[in-house]
Amino acid sequence: MSAEFKTSEIKATYDFCRPHIKNFRTALDIGCDEFMFAGRLEQDFNTIHCWDFRDKLSMMSRHVKDKSKVHFHHTGLGETDDVRYTKRGVGRVKANQPTQSSTLAVPIVTLDSFGLFDNVDFIKMDVEGYEPLIIQGATKTISSNWPVILCEINRGDFTAQELLESMGYKLIDIYHKQGIPHDYLFVKN
Repeated sequence: MSAEFKTSEIKATYDFCRPHIKNFRTALDIGCDEFMFAGRLEQDFNTIHCWDFRDKLSMMSRHVKDKSKVHFHHTGLGETDDVRYTKRGVGRVKANQPTQSSTLAVPIVTLDSFGLFDNVDFIKMDVEGYEPLIIQGATKTISSNWPVILCEINRGDFTAQELLESMGYKLIDIYHKQGIPHDYLFVKN
């Protein structure tokens, strides 16, 4: 995927969400990768918290102009504090125990452990199937703020949608990437 295409997709994805966001105080970019989405959020939000278990902090300056707005957390998120495992160079946690191919230890903490119980207006989650576990570890953060949530669902597992709906969220739209349903937009009923 070319950088130009990726940039246009991120812009289109954020533009898809923006009309539904009521306030622009704090945004959470879970699975921030190269900070491209954070760079879009920076234009509107006062504060952006980003998480990725891969240390990509050096990439922030490519896409973020005002780094004082962005707080990077070099850890994975999940349903409990733990250590999980993946392969080097892979963008998703693969196993609960080390295996022959997944030996890189990834610290996992809950989103709730960060104490972000005020002013969170938007959450973007793109963590390659780990979304349901992150939601389980974020119930206090979510219920304290009721932010608009953009959640990647692209592996045929709708557990994240079921969890959000059980919390009182409603699916209001689906963003398609290259014609395929990819990012699901939720607002509190």
